Amino acid sequence: MIMGLLHHDVTLLNFGDAYPWQRKLSGFADEWIELTDITEANLFCAHKALAEIGHRLSGRTGHGITFIGNGNYHYVTYLLLSEINRPFSLVLFDNHTDAKLSDGMSGLLSCGSWVAEAAARFPHLRQVLIVGVCAEQNLYPSESHSKIVLWPNTGEPQKLLSVIPTEDVYISIDKDVLDREFAVTNWDHGNMHLRELLVALQTLVRQKNVLGIDVCGELPVPPADTWRYADQLRLNEQANLAILQSVLCA
Repeated sequence: MIMGLLHHDVTLLNFGDAYPWQRKLSGFADEWIELTDITEANLFCAHKALAEIGHRLSGRTGHGITFIGNGNYHYVTYLLLSEINRPFSLVLFDNHTDAKLSDGMSGLLSCGSWVAEAAARFPHLRQVLIVGVCAEQNLYPSESHSKIVLWPNTGEPQKLLSVIPTEDVYISIDKDVLDREFAVTNWDHGNMHLRELLVALQTLVRQKNVLGIDVCGELPVPPADTWRYADQLRLNEQANLAILQSVLCA
């Protein structure tokens, strides 16, 4: 049975001016959410900043595909997951688990802890399947251990589907899961081929009820240096467009 993505709206979050340079991707945007003025939000997010980000997200009109920006803000997925009020699984394509303990930062949500927090706090989240993760073992707290499954690569898509316990899924993608041939981020990379990711995405969208998708992994570049990184920025836009088109055409 063909399931699919519930909404096809495209939302761009503007944390660090990553997307104005991606003009083709910007052309698909149904909505921009301005977030550049929010302080104490890079890597670790202060409680007040998190509340303000959540407030601005709550006012958006679309709940389809969200482009978050740099991977330092991947914790925004936690806020997007908090909106889901029925049993679901998170399928995370990432070179890292993002499930570390809080690192003594007074419980602040971070790009490295949001998965552990979501697994521990959201009763509707039944499983976190992390696909393409590097050899990063035992970095999640014991109380969420049973929910988190590490999957080194997509392999046969049907096998991937077989370990997902729910019909409803949310998909989150950090482009650092890809080989550097296909994207450039400010984190270490995995070795996944872009085509491998696209096939897995299309399989999920066709055979699961996808509640939402987000994508991060933009390379942070000062405006004055964009010409120096033109090739890398172009490569990232190509990956974003390929992800978007594969989902819309699934």
